[in-house]
Amino acid sequence: MAQQISTAMSDLLVSLTCIISAYDIFMKGDNVMIIYGFILVGFASTAGMIRFSGYEAATDIHKFLSLHAGAVGIPWTMLILASIQVNQGAKLALVSPFWDILIVVSMHVCTSQYDNTRQILIPATLLGFLFSAAINNNQFFFISAAFLVLSAIIGVAGKVGPIYKIDLFHVALCGSLYAMRCGVLDIL
Repeated sequence: MAQQISTAMSDLLVSLTCIISAYDIFMKGDNVMIIYGFILVGFASTAGMIRFSGYEAATDIHKFLSLHAGAVGIPWTMLILASIQVNQGAKLALVSPFWDILIVVSMHVCTSQYDNTRQILIPATLLGFLFSAAINNNQFFFISAAFLVLSAIIGVAGKVGPIYKIDLFHVALCGSLYAMRCGVLDIL
């Protein structure tokens, strides 16, 4: 029971980080497509908060959303960022909103159908962070990548002393998301 409460609270922290990040980026300008990744991670953490608050029926939706948040949400944000950088800020969509939606749907379908898609997209995301950091001389993307690697190293099963690894994972994920938010706001 103690793990469920602490995990629900750490999921709440991730949800709040996503809400704040999406709001700040959205208020910076017409950046609806770039906040999709933050929104997807926020939905996954909200489902986790509901699940670990004692509503076990949310387990499947939480697992589904978590998979897609990691394999689609964060890589999508980096893909849109790459588009903005290549186009020197002139374009906030890859091609058009229709094609962007088609690409997102394709990423979701691939993630659902092929287990190795996630194994490809997550390292590609880390490379995207490093590329964004190097091209923009932006330390926030280095920090975000470091927190993302840390969250992968921590994992989600077991404990470190009295602290559950899933809670440490969530805190590291918050660090990555918030640093990504700061990096995006520097570019936009």
